[in-house]
Amino acid sequence: MESIKCRICETTVSADYVLKEMMFGFRDTFDYGKCSNCGCIQIMKVPHNIDKYYPPYYVSFLQATPLLKRLPFFKRLFKNRRIQKKYIKSSDETLKYLEPIQAKATDKILDIGCGKGMLICKLFNLGFENVTGVDKFISDQIDHGFGVKVLKKDLSELKSNKYNILIMHHVLEHLDEQVKELIECHRLLKNEGKLVISIPLLGEAWDIYKENWVQADAPRHFALHTLKSMELLAQKTGFNINKTLFDSTAFQFLGSELYINDIPLTLPTTHEWYPFSHKFSQEQILDYTKEAENLNSKQIGDTATFYLSKNNN
Repeated sequence: MESIKCRICETTVSADYVLKEMMFGFRDTFDYGKCSNCGCIQIMKVPHNIDKYYPPYYVSFLQATPLLKRLPFFKRLFKNRRIQKKYIKSSDETLKYLEPIQAKATDKILDIGCGKGMLICKLFNLGFENVTGVDKFISDQIDHGFGVKVLKKDLSELKSNKYNILIMHHVLEHLDEQVKELIECHRLLKNEGKLVISIPLLGEAWDIYKENWVQADAPRHFALHTLKSMELLAQKTGFNINKTLFDSTAFQFLGSELYINDIPLTLPTTHEWYPFSHKFSQEQILDYTKEAENLNSKQIGDTATFYLSKNNN
């Protein structure tokens, strides 16, 4: 029987599940195994043709970047003071994840695996002016103006102890060598810096749907974490987890129900998201939304954001 070493804790992992690619409906199958120690579920072998599963119409490649808005000085100053005073209270989802770490307008922020840089453009427009993105898979460096750039570099090429905040928004699960990448993050952060990681998490949705869980997203997701495996990963790379915010949505049910019925997540011709309203009533969607909130309150939702700081001992 095929086996590998767990990417997180190095325990021997054997193939337990066969998962299908269903975002685009390729239906190619891939072996995954569950670590008996940390519970992390991971792909047994990264496919040699992984680029096939990131076609030009993959969601991250299609996202439009917002126009940068260089505010008049007095408005920019007002926004900066609001942020510096830690009044990050906004309906904007962009700020939702920075509130727990009390981000300041002067913080140097790096968004890792940022694609075209949509998030850093939004942050700039909200008053953060020292923002940069990095993505080694883009075709070339992107300059949005006003000093807002997306670098085509590996993390190993960036300077140490430079950043106040590192963001990995649904990026970690796409990385094969997670220990190596987080060690690089540790090097890049200032001593009092924060690392913000949003990922899918094994919870109630996995228990219900198993191979049809939409967030498994084979073969693009190489390692799917538990709370224990994230804690081990943090310890192994010199971090402490200070806070965990469960933020799952109705998507965990809507997408997984599609997969049970052999319906891909995107439409075959336009590659747009499948319109959930075609299959689910407004009442069903509302019920799924309420259930997601319930799971989050119990800390068993299927996505979470982790707030890490350097262990400087």
